[in-house]
Amino acid sequence: MTESVSLRAFAAFLHDFPSLCLFLSILLGTIIGRYHIKGVGFGSVVGTLIAGIFIGIFAKPELPDILRWAFFYLFLFAIGYSVGPQFFGSLKRDAVPQIVLTLVVAISGLLTVVTVSAIFNFDEGLAVGLLSGAMTQSAALGSGLSAISELHISDAAKAVLIANAPLADAITYGFGDLGLILFLTWLGPKMMRADLKSEAKALEQQLAGGKNSGPFFSAARLGRRAYRIESAAVAALNIAGLEERYAADRLSVQRVQRDGELLPPEPSLALKAGDWLLVSAHRAAFLRAERDIGPEIDDARLLSVPVHTVSVVVTRREVIRTTLGALAQDPRTRGLYLESIQRGTELMPREPWTVIQRGDILRIIGAPDDVERCTAHIGFVERDLARTDLMFLAGGICAGMLLGLLKFSAGSVAIGLGTAGSILVVGLVAGWARSRYPVFGAIPEPAQRLLMDIGLIVFIAVVGMTAGPHAVDAYRTSGGAFFASIFFAGMIVTMVPLAMGTIVARYLLKMSPLMTLGSLAGAQTCTPGLNALREASGSNVGSLAYTVPDAINNVVRPLLGPIGGAIVHFMRTP
Repeated sequence: MTESVSLRAFAAFLHDFPSLCLFLSILLGTIIGRYHIKGVGFGSVVGTLIAGIFIGIFAKPELPDILRWAFFYLFLFAIGYSVGPQFFGSLKRDAVPQIVLTLVVAISGLLTVVTVSAIFNFDEGLAVGLLSGAMTQSAALGSGLSAISELHISDAAKAVLIANAPLADAITYGFGDLGLILFLTWLGPKMMRADLKSEAKALEQQLAGGKNSGPFFSAARLGRRAYRIESAAVAALNIAGLEERYAADRLSVQRVQRDGELLPPEPSLALKAGDWLLVSAHRAAFLRAERDIGPEIDDARLLSVPVHTVSVVVTRREVIRTTLGALAQDPRTRGLYLESIQRGTELMPREPWTVIQRGDILRIIGAPDDVERCTAHIGFVERDLARTDLMFLAGGICAGMLLGLLKFSAGSVAIGLGTAGSILVVGLVAGWARSRYPVFGAIPEPAQRLLMDIGLIVFIAVVGMTAGPHAVDAYRTSGGAFFASIFFAGMIVTMVPLAMGTIVARYLLKMSPLMTLGSLAGAQTCTPGLNALREASGSNVGSLAYTVPDAINNVVRPLLGPIGGAIVHFMRTP
């Protein structure tokens, strides 16, 4: 009796402090999301949805509806802004197979949702939740709910549909991740009769043109040493000649000191016996440098060149669609070393055959002068990571909301991009414009990640708490069989589009098995699936196929939520 009174008192306490319920949902959801079994887990978003549902059941907090939409709009603009350069950059002829595969997966998923909704007599809310959960795209949940809220039906009916959607999402999301991982690492290779490790090695050799690849441009083995020239052969060279001799180890002369005076290290500068040189290179070069150049020296003044590490966004036309190998051979990159290349949220292979795309982020290391020279050649550096153009952010969301007002009615359904779709599209254009003209609209990558994470998490937490009480009513009314039918339908929605995508990619588009599977992971925007593919293949080459479908999917899938809900609504409307 005492425990029951204490629980009711605690529930009343939480009910009186809805903001505490919000952050408690995020806290518990993040803890749930950190638990993985053999690489499979819910993640923080679905973990927050589950925590929000339980807190909603327990405390029934009341939160203003505008809260979730404000944060969801921040999320949509940020995700559009972040993928804008990759999205427009992917619209190339050689990316057509991956674009087609992404659309096949999306459309077959939509048709599967509509089919199982008809078979199991699911309503619009359950259809939206199936689409977002079974296909692991939480953004579709938000856009679908936005469309449901605009249906010409009673408020009571809307409330039921809006509560059903997150319930179906939470039930199906777990298998959405697990099913994709099983497909990428077991069922998909079985269908294509492919050995992932052999396919990875063959693809790497094909991309390398049969040549051995390695960390040629890598900063992992970077070192710096100072030497006094005593070799007559080196004294007969200029700086360019010395660097050419050690080109395989990317040796670069950083400083030249002659008779106590520092000379500018121009490539044409003739070297002399007795010169002191500060060089940077891969450490393997130093095993023979003392024999080839002269004795190593330790001089604090000579060695005091600072090292800068910057992240450069690729925007220059002459660099786009070249390879890392070609960039490494460009004289303007002398003295620089590559720490990583990132496309979207994924790290790309740091190999000579990796093709550079607009919007890629190259993290480079070198002396200040070298970094400045290379940055001007590649693109731009976000100098102030603490500054976000809030006027640009707010203006973009306002423009998206106004664009969302443009629609026409077909029966009881409003046809148009809607508020969510419009904000996403404006974000896409804004991100692309920023990559082309980096003089306005700065939203640094850390700020983008924060907006995406906090925007979606807060939205999902509020949705979960709102849906919690309804979950109890649904169980009492329909029983466990209702929940089981949602889970079974989710399994179908997860697996059918993957099988369809594999058949089309392998046998119609003639894509290699590894590129097919990497594209499927991107078409589901499932990083755990890509990580499982990396582990199964023993290579990161599959990530090359991930980024184009990921960018396309981040645009297409949020639009499918409203479309799926609208189709089911038409089917259910007399």
